[in-house]
Amino acid sequence: MPSARILIVEDERQTVDTLRDLFEQHGYETEVALNKQVALTILQERSMDIAIVSTSVQESPGGDILHEIKKLNAKMPIVMISEQKSKRVESSSIKAGAKIFILKPLDHVFLLRTIENLLEVRFTAAIPKKTKKYSKSKR
Repeated sequence: MPSARILIVEDERQTVDTLRDLFEQHGYETEVALNKQVALTILQERSMDIAIVSTSVQESPGGDILHEIKKLNAKMPIVMISEQKSKRVESSSIKAGAKIFILKPLDHVFLLRTIENLLEVRFTAAIPKKTKKYSKSKR
């Protein structure tokens, strides 16, 4: 699989450092946005493969950030992360286009597998399938 680029949209420094270190140790490139505007600027300037978005980043709800990312790149898989267990926030995130909702503290093995699976689906979908041409047989 090609080296994927992960956008981390989070304002909690410890989480940012942990995620960046984890992904870079596994060969991923990362970009960090500590607020909504920086996230959108990064997406306009660089091609990213997946985004991890906190449900609250500074004064911006994660749902608003998710909507803006989807406007720029409707096919980008988005993983929402949160400190609070809320069925309302989880269901609204999924309805808005997040692929998965994960609670903190983050399980690193689970998160890596989730990212790998989402990227595999994304990259596989981007590769056109070879189709066989069948000729009609005369009978």
